[in-house]
Amino acid sequence: MNFINVIFQKTAALSAVFCFLSVSVVFAQESRTLAQSSLDTVKKKAINLMMQSQKKQALSILSDFIATENNKAKNKEAREYRLSLAKKFLNKEAQEAYEMSLNLTLENAKASKKHNEDCLARDPENMDCLIQRARLIYRERKAPLKLEESQALAIYFDTPEINWVKLSSEKSLPEFKSHYFFKKDGLKLSENRFVLAVLEIERSLAAKNFSKAKDILSLVEKEYSDWPEHVYFKNQIDVESTENKTTGAVDFLNQYKNKCKNLSKSTVRKYRYDYDLCIRGI
Repeated sequence: MNFINVIFQKTAALSAVFCFLSVSVVFAQESRTLAQSSLDTVKKKAINLMMQSQKKQALSILSDFIATENNKAKNKEAREYRLSLAKKFLNKEAQEAYEMSLNLTLENAKASKKHNEDCLARDPENMDCLIQRARLIYRERKAPLKLEESQALAIYFDTPEINWVKLSSEKSLPEFKSHYFFKKDGLKLSENRFVLAVLEIERSLAAKNFSKAKDILSLVEKEYSDWPEHVYFKNQIDVESTENKTTGAVDFLNQYKNKCKNLSKSTVRKYRYDYDLCIRGI
């Protein structure tokens, strides 16, 4: 009888473990389904708000979801979706104002700023126009953005696609040279990775690591041969790594200025992620 009781108890215990595991798996699956369902619901609400030109509210409900969602995959998906909505223009006029501002970034900073202000007046939360504002502020001052200037972008700074905006404006800070922005991995340089490679070139120069600066510059040149800053950085590496600090300075500056003077608008747009485009050393 005792033997039978022991067998019964073991069987019951195994059944309980099996039931617990089954319930756990079902619960996990239901949690994932619920998270997806919740995110789908939030997305639908956000789309409806966007259609009513209530972009701020649309972004806000996504931010609320992100703040409370513990599922990493769903959180990441929500962040990416929020970013995609932030980049959508509310109307054609806002987009046209942005395009004009971008085209005039190098040619006429004052007019560029005016067009960008027009974009933000029509679409205050537009990500591209907020980035353009940060770009123009930096190009005017060459100094880190003030808190109030970066506040509208702050919630996106932990998103890989956006954190370069903050990093690009902080190149003058002493701690800049202590960061690492880019690691060679053999993958193609996307626009976002391009700007990280540029930041790494600048960081390496600041840290006097000329071999690394040269290595990353060579990598960038292979895929972005029309980027005008190759001229600047090649000269900078040569000058900084030798004792003669004035070698070919005049010739270099003329060559650099001429390259920048003849840039097409499409090239300016292509390298919009480079905040220092055509103003290095000038």
